[in-house]
Amino acid sequence: MPMTDMTRSAACGAALVLALSACGALGRPAQPSASVKAPDAPAQDRPEDPPEETPSPEDSPARPESPSEGVVAGPTSSALPVEGRNLRLVRSGENELALQFELFNGTDDEISLGTLGLDSREQLITLVDLPRGTAYGLIGSSGPDGRISADVDIEPGRSAPVTAVFAAPPKEATEMLVVLNGLLPVTVPITDAEPADDPALRGPHNKLQVGPLVCKTTGGTREAFRLPSDVLFEFGSSKLSPSAKSAIEALRGRVSASSGSVTVDGHTDAIGGTSDNQTLSQERAAAVSQVLRPSLGDGFAYRTKGHGEGEPVAPNTKPDGSDDPDGRAQNRRVEVQIDSDTTVRAPETGSDLTDAGLQVRVESVRRLSGYLLANVKVTNPGSEAASLEYENHFTPKELTSGQLSIAAQNGRQELCGFAEPTYFDFVGTMSASFAPGKLDTVPAGAEVTLWGLFPAPSTNVTSVKVQVGGYDQALPAEVAS
Repeated sequence: MPMTDMTRSAACGAALVLALSACGALGRPAQPSASVKAPDAPAQDRPEDPPEETPSPEDSPARPESPSEGVVAGPTSSALPVEGRNLRLVRSGENELALQFELFNGTDDEISLGTLGLDSREQLITLVDLPRGTAYGLIGSSGPDGRISADVDIEPGRSAPVTAVFAAPPKEATEMLVVLNGLLPVTVPITDAEPADDPALRGPHNKLQVGPLVCKTTGGTREAFRLPSDVLFEFGSSKLSPSAKSAIEALRGRVSASSGSVTVDGHTDAIGGTSDNQTLSQERAAAVSQVLRPSLGDGFAYRTKGHGEGEPVAPNTKPDGSDDPDGRAQNRRVEVQIDSDTTVRAPETGSDLTDAGLQVRVESVRRLSGYLLANVKVTNPGSEAASLEYENHFTPKELTSGQLSIAAQNGRQELCGFAEPTYFDFVGTMSASFAPGKLDTVPAGAEVTLWGLFPAPSTNVTSVKVQVGGYDQALPAEVAS
């Protein structure tokens, strides 16, 4: 089946994906114990359930417009007025998490999940457990095995129910960042309510797509990366998980230096004895270094160090003294610092978006569980359509068109990327679908939101500058909590 024009842009050039056959569009740990733990490994694949008959559009008619309920995800473009209404995350059994919502069509044309790339083939949909730095893709591979509702046509002014199924995060997870192409990212709480029935709930529990985020900060001759421990390591040990290799390979792909020194630092939370945490942090740093060394090559000198629980980046307890699982999750991390002999150059920005008649302003930059979430508004005040090229893929030497980056006093924060398992590389605007049936175009009078997720600078940083690929001016912004 050929890719549609609506989703051509986001998949093209993706460098960190596990499997991509065509160039097309675009949480909490186990209960505390005497030692630091990572989440339980995913459950083993279970036998495939009997196949469900795929409903036809007549069997699953789109619903008339109804008032919005619960969490609402608005559109990324005023020229493509779609909404995700009543978003909810429901645990389905022990091993799965169902995202359910109503997709509302506010356009003048008929749309479908495929129009936005939210179908089982392109899967431009993900959940992010921010405290644990973990991304979740749909259960099942691209194609008919993807665990999401069957595609139906949605007429203007109507909505259709959607169910998408993911591997369950740790039991202590209470919310996730929901990312859907064409919609703004929103934080949605996790409940134990009964999910609404949908055939997607009864598919096979195999091909789980779970991987860590890889975040990069640069400054001077230094490149720094943060990797979450919970996905890297097996339960309560320094043994690397199956996801670790892909994460380290993803890190390698974003390193600019070819020689210098590499320092790998391990950190734990405050659960367990101080001596045990020190040992575990050292062992985990050494495990990452052992895999990273052959990947980066012999041009670097390597050093590992364990810091135990001594350098937290978030509170291990809440103000009332009770346990803070989200804070502890942020503290369990491995940091990789690469120092070279040459300055890491800022990426090229290209031509100015104002040449196309566009206006750019920062709407917000706010902290979320150790990250920054930035929203930038791009407006076309003219009487004719304007070009806004955008790609969600990895290009080491340049800031790809439309991508955001953030400059702070401790360096430049780049978009956090997925080690696996997506058609896109970064937690940011997923594709250039800003108008029905068109790519890279902002219609006259329309406004587009470009957004991105970044590693947060230190808590004493209260202002930053946001750079937009293709826009030469750095835009100052205050950082909100």
